[in-house]
Amino acid sequence: MLKTIEGIYKNGQIELTEIPQGITESKVFVTFLETKPNIWPENIIQHQGIAESIVFESYRDELLPTDEIEF
Repeated sequence: MLKTIEGIYKNGQIELTEIPQGITESKVFVTFLETKPNIWPENIIQHQGIAESIVFESYRDELLPTDEIEF
């Protein structure tokens, strides 16, 4: 039986999003998926806005770091 469970690899550890039911020990294959950078591009970090810009510029400091945004 094959079972796929999503997880995240970080600092040498794999954290699964769920505990596999009925499996106490098993061989596994780990496939690393391409990830997007988790930092804002430098030109966005350095942007100071425009004096006559639209209203949403005032919320710039409330932007979440990219690793906290869920899609």
